[in-house]
Amino acid sequence: MGFTSLVNLWTLVFPLTVVIYYLFRKRFEPKTISSTLFWDDDRREENVSPFIRNLQRNALFYLQLMALFLFVWMLLGPFTKQTQNEGVPLVFIIDSSATMLATPKDSTLFEMSLVEMKKILVSEVGRPVSIVITGKEPEFAIQDSDSLEAMQAIEGLTVRYEQNHMDTSIELVKSIYSENGAEVHIFTDALNRTALDYEGTNMRWHVHTNDQKLSNHSIVRFGANRLEEGVTAIVKLHHDTEKAQPGSIQLKEADTGKVLAEQSYHGEPGSEELISFRKIKTDVSALLVELNGMDDYRADNAGYALLATDRTKVVVDAGLHELLKKAAQAIDEITIDSGEEFDEGAILRITDSEDFINKGNRPIFLVGRQKVKSTKAKGEVSVTNDPLFSIASPKDMYVEEIYPPFEDFDVLAKIGEDPLIQRSPRGDIIFLADLEATDWPLQPTFPLFVWSVLNSLSDDAETLGVFTPLQRKSVLMTEVADVYELSGSYLYTTESANTLQAPAIPGIYKATDGMTDKLFAVQLDASERSVAIGDAYSTGSLTATNQSKEQKVPVIWPFLLPLLLLLLVEWEVQRRRGYPY
Repeated sequence: MGFTSLVNLWTLVFPLTVVIYYLFRKRFEPKTISSTLFWDDDRREENVSPFIRNLQRNALFYLQLMALFLFVWMLLGPFTKQTQNEGVPLVFIIDSSATMLATPKDSTLFEMSLVEMKKILVSEVGRPVSIVITGKEPEFAIQDSDSLEAMQAIEGLTVRYEQNHMDTSIELVKSIYSENGAEVHIFTDALNRTALDYEGTNMRWHVHTNDQKLSNHSIVRFGANRLEEGVTAIVKLHHDTEKAQPGSIQLKEADTGKVLAEQSYHGEPGSEELISFRKIKTDVSALLVELNGMDDYRADNAGYALLATDRTKVVVDAGLHELLKKAAQAIDEITIDSGEEFDEGAILRITDSEDFINKGNRPIFLVGRQKVKSTKAKGEVSVTNDPLFSIASPKDMYVEEIYPPFEDFDVLAKIGEDPLIQRSPRGDIIFLADLEATDWPLQPTFPLFVWSVLNSLSDDAETLGVFTPLQRKSVLMTEVADVYELSGSYLYTTESANTLQAPAIPGIYKATDGMTDKLFAVQLDASERSVAIGDAYSTGSLTATNQSKEQKVPVIWPFLLPLLLLLLVEWEVQRRRGYPY
């Protein structure tokens, strides 16, 4: 036995104080009384049992001493060392992707997996339990906890809709437990045996899968475009069924759920269908399409689209810097201007001729100038707090010569006191230097800046694009943004002004940075639009045995009740007898 709090030995002063108090208490002198009727009997009893007589007269003193010593004993924190046998670690890997919402029976695959996990826990009480949730960045719900905590953690598990990235979760578990051994249960719709083909690992794998063929009608693609005569939408369907199952598909407003149009589909086994909606009159910014019919997997029965015109065609002047063309090509399909005629209202031009500033009704990206002379640049580059620089900033750029600025244009960046980057009232972006006179094309921020410019000038700049569940992407926002559902319910705040992680559940959402509101869509990943079938199996060898763990067991609680009883007896003695004499 040992003690955890020997520093509390100073509390021995309390029982010593009681002893000293009784040694120096007031002494009473015996006096002769007139009646001696019971004197002989009293003396006889005292001579026969002096010890008991002493206890009777000093009961309160001894009780107080016992209580104080017991109290000091508890303050010292007594403990005993105990060796406890622990079982081989039990690890659950639970697939949280959307396909786990498939319903082969009355429950989803995810719910059936949770029930099976609980059954395993009941039969394996006493083993350390860990639960890994799959995803691009897998995480532990609990790690090396007891069965009670594991039961509570299982109750809080939910589907995250994200692609499972099962190989990443398996690698995580293997890196932690392969040396000492573990028994791993994987719950998913299907998993190939080659995924667990590891040599030299001390692990036993049990794979729990879906073994039933499901009927599934899925929306493979959905796109919509606003034209002069109205909205045109096209939906591509895939029917993974064993027999024909016709149904209907509805086009709705994403925010209100109002049905704009409805068509039927044939649902032939293994077939694909294209359903088109034309000349739909609506002024909403986002559309929803839904399938209605018999289906064992409904998570892929909805699709979302942000209404915008076709992405602007990018045209780059032939005489511009070659690295500028490469940067634009890496971002989007571009056309090199060879002198042919373009509809200036339908293209996004990158040029060095300021003549295009007054031509057409679409902003341009002007790099350099042709009709003025450049001058020597002096100073360092500084930028304003503009969304254009939220992804990449040219602060470390060297500039040898610059061109005169345009009057009454906003200045976004300077070199020394001279403007370097400007924006016109129409939205044109002007870079007042030839790229040959800078080292910017050699820096990694250059293609990112070109992407920011093209994104800000394109037609869909009022949206943030399409995400997959929990996907993290770079966006153009001035400040950190608050993310809302279309209904107005607040969800969360982004980590930074230029990074957005999408919500888990597919749908249309709104991000606002205090200045602008931008919509974005969350769609299921293509891999989550079909449910696989797989065999359950076990593989791997486990040679680990029960592990011994030495722990300290406190022995305070057994003395708590006797201490309370002693205090109660002291109170009763004090009440009946008072102080001894």
